[in-house]
Amino acid sequence: MNNRLKFLSFILILFFCFPGKGQEKISIGEKQTVFSEILNEKREIWIHLPKTYNDSSINPARYPVIYLLDGEINFEYYTGMSDFLARPPYADIPECIVVGIRNTERTRDLTPTKSGKKSPVNPDVILFGDSGGSENFVKFIQEELKPFINKNYRTQNYSVLVGHSFGGLFAVNVLLTHPEYFNAYVANDPSLWWDNKILISKTKEYLEKNKKFPVQKFLYVSQADNEEQNKNWNSDMTDAIQEFKGIVEQNGTLNYQHHFFENEVHGTVSYPGNYDALRFIFKGFRTDVKKLAKDPQALETEYKKFSEKMGTEFIPSETYLNVILKFMKTNGFKEPENYFINLKSRLYSKPDR
Repeated sequence: MNNRLKFLSFILILFFCFPGKGQEKISIGEKQTVFSEILNEKREIWIHLPKTYNDSSINPARYPVIYLLDGEINFEYYTGMSDFLARPPYADIPECIVVGIRNTERTRDLTPTKSGKKSPVNPDVILFGDSGGSENFVKFIQEELKPFINKNYRTQNYSVLVGHSFGGLFAVNVLLTHPEYFNAYVANDPSLWWDNKILISKTKEYLEKNKKFPVQKFLYVSQADNEEQNKNWNSDMTDAIQEFKGIVEQNGTLNYQHHFFENEVHGTVSYPGNYDALRFIFKGFRTDVKKLAKDPQALETEYKKFSEKMGTEFIPSETYLNVILKFMKTNGFKEPENYFINLKSRLYSKPDR
């Protein structure tokens, strides 16, 4: 064997015997299967845990939960987005558990009524014939999926429902029929045209009966620029979203934000919509580390104010307190450093916060 062959043989041995770091895998979540007796089928769930969830250097914490519809489409980008928005010291939102729900019969699960819409091509064919099962689907989420998540993961008593198109229709319908199920609702370009705008009628009926929306609930609605295809279903969608917007804003009792995205169409609006929605729902969460050097007590004051707005207690995470302490120590702010040492001890002397 010549020297060249010996060298190549040596390289191959190294390659197979000593796997490098390049072979490490990056994981964004895990798959779980939940059998639903309500739906009489298995449902695949994708779960993303916050970066600090398994960090042994801090006390175990509890996290808000985001229930994400159309999980197979949205899960990959949404988890990265939520992690990015939760990174200290610039966190706009708390770290969250993301639960992506994969579809089986999407139209069935996300629509509130049975369709009677005839095909324009063949009047003998009813479009969306498998529709009208949203009440069973929300019952599955509330009575089977949520208990499963709460049992197997460390969850905080705060949840968000996120949907797009039919999923947005579903989110608005749950807000009107079961507002207590979630704390916040996100409806990206919702299909409010459904069944002759039945949810517009439901919204009017809800307000006639209750006069106002429940306190401390949030609804974010994004709207795409669908007018490039006038006089079709996109136009119906635009009209319905605008009519809903007028009713909600005139009532003025809901924590509501509507955002029209001029350069987005129906299929692309979810990405910017979801980013905008998270910042809207959790507005007031971010604090300024530099200002805390002059007024350490402002942290507790701001979190108390934020908790009152959200209807659930939020406290500074141990990770964030560590960032604050490092900043104070590095910059020689001794009194604020002592304050935050005591605060950390007070908040995290008991595990599982």
